Amino acid sequence: MRLIKTAATGLIALSSIALVTSQNAASSSTHTATSASVYDTGKLRAVVIGDALPMVEKNGDGYDGLSFVVLDAIRDQINVSPLRKDKDVSIEPVAVSSPTEGLDKIRSGDADIACGVDFSWQRQRTLTYTLPFAMGGVRVLAPAGNDGTPESLNGETVGVVKDTLASSVLASSVDNATFKFFDSPGDALAAMKDGSIEFLGGNTLWLRANQAATAPDAALVPTLPYARSSIACVVADTTPKLLNISNLAIGRLLSSYINDNTEVRSAINQWIGKGSSVGLSDDQIGSFFSIVLSTSAEFSKQS
Repeated sequence: MRLIKTAATGLIALSSIALVTSQNAASSSTHTATSASVYDTGKLRAVVIGDALPMVEKNGDGYDGLSFVVLDAIRDQINVSPLRKDKDVSIEPVAVSSPTEGLDKIRSGDADIACGVDFSWQRQRTLTYTLPFAMGGVRVLAPAGNDGTPESLNGETVGVVKDTLASSVLASSVDNATFKFFDSPGDALAAMKDGSIEFLGGNTLWLRANQAATAPDAALVPTLPYARSSIACVVADTTPKLLNISNLAIGRLLSSYINDNTEVRSAINQWIGKGSSVGLSDDQIGSFFSIVLSTSAEFSKQS
């Protein structure tokens, strides 16, 4: 699906912000370009961590999901960039077994981009983040009657995906729980589904999207998350201007949603909107997108 055309209505100019600049400077020394750029190869190597909704869904031999809506927009923006050479760029999924493996591929330059990555200050030291396109919070799927507070988790075993923001936040917030670490989101969901664990901690969007299929009788708690974080893409230094191109694509995607672009709204709502397993309203999604754009871009809402 080509969501980004040569120009996008409503987004006038995407500004360069100091945070992005500092991230580029901080991370450039850690990235090693191990292959030719996207413009030379015609392949945007995108890390895929499992197939857990709403970010990723396996679809035959390919992938779909909210991350791929964003990746499609970035690919389309590359293909209208003056830097593009004589071939159209396509997305080449790079499947990995764990978040650690995937982010290491970005750091080493073995992949170009990963979308659907929670922001953390520790990761920001070695990874370059784009504009966010979603917001998540750290919560727990728990048996009915458990309110998910630190006191209610004392003495319990809580499953978490290793080396994720949720695992570190919960470990620092709950003093007397035991944590069972899983290498991948799929492993953690399988353990919850077969009853190996009764508690599963993670990103709210991920837990909500998979709740019905994994633990329909569980409660998503607490009411207020342990922490909130933006969700974005991280890019390698393998391709010149990839950060700027990605930010422009994401900005245009968000602006198109705000401006009621039917195709963009349908693509995003399929994964997190009303009628999806996440069930956010158009107003909730649009309000977040407006906040993102208001801090980094000049844009206007069409009348």
